[in-house]
Amino acid sequence: MTKPRKELWGGVIEFGDLEPGKYTATAEAWNLGENILEGSGSTEITVRAGETTDCNITMILEGQTAYYSKYMILTNDPNVKKLYNYTTMQEISIEDFTLGGASYNPVEDREGKIYYIISNGTLHRNGEQLSQIDTSNLIKNPLYYDSKTDSLWLASFESNFAVKFLVFKNPSAATSNTNPSTILYDDSYYLNNSFSCQAFAVKEDNIYIAYNNSNILLTKKNNSSNTEATITLSDITPALSGEVTDMAVLEDGTVAVLVRSIGVTSETKVFDYTVLNDKDTVYSRGALVLLSSDLSKVEKVLGWTDSPRTISATNVENAENDVTKWTSIEAYIPEYEERGTHFYGPMRIVAIRPKELVIADCGANFVLPDYSEKKNGSMFAHNRLMTVDLRNFAIGCKKEFSESELKFRNLTISGGILATSASPYGGNYVDEK
Repeated sequence: MTKPRKELWGGVIEFGDLEPGKYTATAEAWNLGENILEGSGSTEITVRAGETTDCNITMILEGQTAYYSKYMILTNDPNVKKLYNYTTMQEISIEDFTLGGASYNPVEDREGKIYYIISNGTLHRNGEQLSQIDTSNLIKNPLYYDSKTDSLWLASFESNFAVKFLVFKNPSAATSNTNPSTILYDDSYYLNNSFSCQAFAVKEDNIYIAYNNSNILLTKKNNSSNTEATITLSDITPALSGEVTDMAVLEDGTVAVLVRSIGVTSETKVFDYTVLNDKDTVYSRGALVLLSSDLSKVEKVLGWTDSPRTISATNVENAENDVTKWTSIEAYIPEYEERGTHFYGPMRIVAIRPKELVIADCGANFVLPDYSEKKNGSMFAHNRLMTVDLRNFAIGCKKEFSESELKFRNLTISGGILATSASPYGGNYVDEK
């Protein structure tokens, strides 16, 4: 039994004629305009015959002050940025500007304004030029917005691979050609070994940097020593591998890290006309890792495929002489039945909501030929928006796109995965795998 109540203040909700027994009373507070669960609470009650039972439920309305994304910024391969409404899942437009082929990763501030870099080397805010910048040495995803301090960060490499951050305070109110402050992070170990920054995230004084040797480092804004906390993907249980594709610091200080493992024999090369041969090992997996703010504890590892499975061709003995003969491949790929709880290859955190993340997930599954039925093997690409509920850590699929709608990456495999030689590629989208 449920009864909605539109008021924001306390009150009485009555349920009459309940049978005697034990019940759980649960209350939820929703912002229906933004489809945000602001808070929830529950209590156990016992109803006895002929008696009235009262209970009080207290809720902390987390969404009232928490930062949340108003939009989802999605990339349609090769580099077309599109805005989607979180609730309706429809593409939308904002007056006076379009992201189009904006380079790098756009970010959104707490007022819903969007910052992006275009090819002429200018940083823009909702169509308005904010600053002229040097784009020659930007990191892969150079922009990050810290909602706690209302600051926009831009990361680039120095000539010796040191990381330089330009910081724009209160960017929503900044005027054109605003001069940012500069923070330089210089760590001799990483620089001397030519490890470069893959992604970063910021919350107040804490700066988190992920390197291409799978190390994640915590430093402070004014710290230039070598005493920073670090954690390595391979030291996490289960041991993770691949590369960090995105990071974010959540409202409670938890560090959310996306790890992607995709490729043939290698875990850091996407299916970009990659050659697949019989008996090869194939990767298409990933994880959301939640770390404590000081990196001392791994809170959760979600959606990871730890063990391989064998994908076999069927009735190989019936293969005709003139076709490619496949026997099996080793696959670190979720089973089809696990598609709703595991990742194929998480790429970006595209929305942060109160106690929820939305993640762009792109990868593939495979089948090998059935020679008796003369069925080809194929690669089945998946472009999905996955949600993670940060209250119960459940993973779900918000939407799966067909390739005609949107594809985060154009995944293709060569090497004759088909049973015949009629076509060298098997990258067509299929619902069933």
